[in-house]
Amino acid sequence: MLGLAMRLDAILTSTNPRFVIVHYHIFKNGGSTIEAILEREFGHGFATLHDTEASATLSGRHLASLLRRHPHISAISSHHLRYPKPAIRNAIVFDCCFLRHPLERLDSVYHYLRTIAPPDTLSYRARQMSAREFLRQLANESPHMVSDVQVTQLACAGAFIRPAHAEDLERASAILSNMAIPGLVEMFDESLVAAEYFLRPAFPGVKLECVAKNVSRPGAAAISASSHGRQERLADAWGGDLYEDLLRLNQLDLELFRRAQKEIGRRIALVPQSERRLAEFRARCSQLQAGASHNEPAQLQMVQGIRS
Repeated sequence: MLGLAMRLDAILTSTNPRFVIVHYHIFKNGGSTIEAILEREFGHGFATLHDTEASATLSGRHLASLLRRHPHISAISSHHLRYPKPAIRNAIVFDCCFLRHPLERLDSVYHYLRTIAPPDTLSYRARQMSAREFLRQLANESPHMVSDVQVTQLACAGAFIRPAHAEDLERASAILSNMAIPGLVEMFDESLVAAEYFLRPAFPGVKLECVAKNVSRPGAAAISASSHGRQERLADAWGGDLYEDLLRLNQLDLELFRRAQKEIGRRIALVPQSERRLAEFRARCSQLQAGASHNEPAQLQMVQGIRS
């Protein structure tokens, strides 16, 4: 019996992982709506992370620093934060990023720039030019603003040093397929219904119904026309030569868009009773929209009272 080893029963104290949703906000991809959802759901546990310079980029190191300094934060949105998603000790990051058809995105950028106040140099140009004139100037002079922007954002930390190539697309696609919450503006409801379901183990009470925010184009909140019809509209507005130039400059973004459609389609197909859940989600969104519309006159009166 002396030769038998005694079993060691070791008991250690560990720290439960911290769950954090991190939204990587690509300009004009529905990010304001996602921010509004996160702020509503997490309240004081929601934060935005930005740099003082509009053109700056932030890395996972900055995200880790914010989480260390603010242990109550459970959801973050940032225009400046870039992939790759960091590994942070004692934290599990649920990353979210919404993509969009690249030419629809460029059209939205133009219309948005015409509305912002006070106007900067770019928005002033947008106000003075037609969509064709403005986008032709960008295509001629600013390739970083019109060429495979979303692939560059995901695969190259947003740094435009050359035209994106096939390896960038594969890196961006890998990031897409590994996202906790991949999204597509053209499949907004499906993206959020799938996210609600697959977030349940970590965030059991989260609800993602929404009212579209920061919509810069009439009719853009509910994209009902067929993809073919929308592209015909853009070709007519921009002219065939510019449309073809921008199409050629966005072949990798277009392929990433198609892969996002497949990934979100795959995820929503996994959700039990997905059609019922989609209908219920849309009913919640309509109810939220009705409540927001009802409150608008009172909110306007309050603002006017403050201003006076």
